[in-house]
Amino acid sequence: KKTFQGPFKACHEVVKPQDFYRNCLYDVCMSDGAKTILCQVLEAYATTCKKNGAVVGDWRTPSGC
Repeated sequence: KKTFQGPFKACHEVVKPQDFYRNCLYDVCMSDGAKTILCQVLEAYATTCKKNGAVVGDWRTPSGC
């Protein structure tokens, strides 16, 4: 998110990441840092991006999902 580079960069103009980011931050904090929550949010963002025609790179490897 900091540099808006990486596997989701083509999506940021199509689907704004801010709401996904805020929800992820809240959900991960409320679940004591559960990585499964992080992976679920990233998967939801990737799916939304693809449905809106954006190309999404490999996000699973760098995130460890």
